[in-house]
Parts: sequence; structure tokens; C-alpha cells
Amino acid sequence: MMPDHVADGMGWCGMLNRCARPLVACLLFLGVTSASHAQDESSPWLWSLRSEIRLNLRQTNEERFALRFPFRPIELPPGQTRGFLETVDEGLHAEASVVQFTAEARYKEIFAARARVHALDLYRRNPTSEDRVVDADELWLRFGQKPEGLALPSGTSFFVQIGKAPKMERQPVRLLESYGVASTAFNRFEDIALLAGGSYGRGLYWRAEVSKGNPIFLRDSNALAGDNGVESLRRPNPNPRLKSGFPILYNAEVEGFSFGTENPQIGGGLGYRFGDGSGEKGVDLLLYHYRRELAVEADLTGTFYGGDLDLLDGTRGISLPIRGNDKRESGMRAFGKWGGLTVFASGVKQELAGLNRSGYELESGYTIPLSLGQVRGRSLITSIQPAGRVSAIINHFRGPATFVAPSVWWDWTKVDVGFRIGIFERYDLTVERASHFVDAPRQLDLDETLVTFRIRL
Repeated sequence: MMPDHVADGMGWCGMLNRCARPLVACLLFLGVTSASHAQDESSPWLWSLRSEIRLNLRQTNEERFALRFPFRPIELPPGQTRGFLETVDEGLHAEASVVQFTAEARYKEIFAARARVHALDLYRRNPTSEDRVVDADELWLRFGQKPEGLALPSGTSFFVQIGKAPKMERQPVRLLESYGVASTAFNRFEDIALLAGGSYGRGLYWRAEVSKGNPIFLRDSNALAGDNGVESLRRPNPNPRLKSGFPILYNAEVEGFSFGTENPQIGGGLGYRFGDGSGEKGVDLLLYHYRRELAVEADLTGTFYGGDLDLLDGTRGISLPIRGNDKRESGMRAFGKWGGLTVFASGVKQELAGLNRSGYELESGYTIPLSLGQVRGRSLITSIQPAGRVSAIINHFRGPATFVAPSVWWDWTKVDVGFRIGIFERYDLTVERASHFVDAPRQLDLDETLVTFRIRL
């Protein structure tokens, strides 16, 4: 592995790492300025500062699954003779899950920059509860025109973007607060990339990038990630408050804001958009592909377990049936809106050192405008959006029965249903229920109910 101080000093990512704090400070200043002064409509500059808070009630069923891994007695909780996969945090809990700030600046269609920083993001902790409490989810600069969502460019266009940003195939509009197992496994977290792209005319578009590449790690498929490899597990007879969960393999968030010359990921995509140009009606279709070499060991904040090959190779000679070090990922994504209807569909195939798996996700919802309950001349309830999602991971490999986390090769289907209620202009309430159907050696009850109150300022 390349030392951090060497990697941080190399190339454009080293420059971005050194400029990260000044950039965040600058964007926050612009946002505060815009909040304090009315925007000059004649100015080519647009800037904003937004904040968001999410408060949750979470009820998660309690479940345990006995493992065959040969734990030593000192590695088990007091009085326990074998290890278990266990629900991360069972029962009913009231939590503040998100406190985040987004600062953005734009100059016509020539330049854009965004910094999205969370001071708390409980359900995004990557990969454990000992991850950074304050971190930047997005931090990027862009030159050129890059329409978002279903918006169409004015004509043939080109852009270059540098920094930490969502992956090109990620769902642009989420209808529920939770995530499907496919999106969790493959594209939930951002990557650091040099991204180039553009359009031919208004519909056909392309993307090409070189990126750091998301490391492979473990996390539970429900809202809260498990504590795998936290420091307290090094103590004799550990009994951490947050348990392992029933983990799946997933593309974890990248660490820091730089990368060196080892294990870069190369990716690209080809897509087509059509619609009325407003961004509210249309369809976006995308095909994409990524490839990189897995690292021998990927260091992650909050765990002493190594990611990538070190994780797949297991411990004490009990390994998954890996071959080589290639990581390949190919998929498609479709997103559409028409009136109140929103539809998202995706499918992906992935190879991890010879371990093959695939996944799919289908989500749909319909927004019904309402005007219920007048408070000082404003509608209390402005809309309701029922939504549903089906997502799945199909694993085309199996490991030894004594592997430390056999759940990584169980086939998984997750069904989420719920609704979102719009309250005034800046608030909403989402209620949803997750049901899991897992191809495990015995039936497991991993269902979860999540209630989210969101405040946007």
C-alpha cells in the first residue's frame, strides 16, 4: 500500500485534497451570503446553502444465526461458546440520523462546485459506527454543461468534473429513505473520480472516468451498518453494543480525497434521454461498465479488517473461493417521470476475484398533490406519495461452512413499501416497512420499520 502522505501529494487528487478545506469554506461563505442577501437576477452567478435534518423511529426485529467459524474462547462474549450473526441494534429506537449542509456555486453553464458535509449521518457510517462523525459526502468542481436528472442540454455539450461525487448510475431521486439491497451493494456510496462526458445533440450522452474505486467491505442490509472490526473486539471477551448484523458484500465509500497510481478504476457509460426538457417528464437510459484490480488490502476508517482481497481471503485459512484480483461491474439503469409517476429500474453483474454475483432493483411511486389543513393560509398536507421497491442480490458462488460471514453468499430479496407525506413546503414524513426473503439455512426474520421526519432549510 502507498503511504497516505505520498498518495496525497500525487497528481490532481493531491491538489484536491490540499484544496478541500478552503473550497468548503468558500462555498459555505457564498451560501451564507446568498442567504443574507437577495440574489441579483441579472448576475450570472448562482449560489446556495441548504441544510437538512432527519429524525427517525426505527424498529428492527431481533435475530441470531449460529456460526461454525472456530472462534477462540477469549474472542467470544462472557459465557458464550460460539459466535453468532446478530441484528445490529434490535428493538425500537428514536434517532437523529442526518445533519448535513450543502453549499453550491454556479456560473452560467460554464462552472459549478458543490460541497456536501454531514455533521452526523448515522445510517451512512462507513463501514462501522467508529467512522468519522464529520465528513464530506460530495466535494467536486465541474467545468462545462452537465444536465442533472431528466434535464436536457441545449445541444451538443462537453464537461469535465473532478472530485468526490455520486456514481453515474446511482438513482437520481429516491422515493423512500431506506435503500434496496442492490443499491446498497453496488452504488450507494460516492467515489473520487476525474469524470469527462458530454452529449451528441440533446439525447445521446457519454461518460468516461478514472477513479479511486470503492473498496469491498461488509455491511448489514437494513438501515444501520454493523460493527465489524471495531476496536472493542480486540479486547478479551468483547460484547459490543452494536452487533455484526447479517452482512452483504458492498462497494464501500472511498477514504480521503486522494489516490495514488495503484489500482485505479476505469469506467464509462453510454446513455440516452428523451422528454420535454423540463426535467419533470421523460426517460433516461444508461449502460455502464467499471474495471479495476482489487487491492491486496484496503484500509478503512473505523475497522481493523482490511477491505478488498484481505476481506475476501478471510482469516485462519478460511477463505472464499477467490481467483485472481479483477473487479468488473456492468449494468443498466432506467429512470423516468411522467406526471406524478416516478419509476426506477436497474440491473448489474459483478465479478470480485472470480466471485460472481448479480442484482436488480425496481422502484416506483406516484405523487398525489393535496391541500389539506390550512395553517395561517398555508396547506399543512401538500402531497402523499405511496411507493414500493423490490431489490435482490443473486450470488453465483458459495464459501466454506466455517467462513466468518456466510451471509455474503446467501441469495437475498428485499421488499420495501411505504409512503411519503409532504408537510408545508420544507418538511416531509416517510413511513416504510422492509421485508427480507433470504436463502439461508433456516428462516430468518430481519424485517424493519422506519419512520423518517425530514426538515429542509
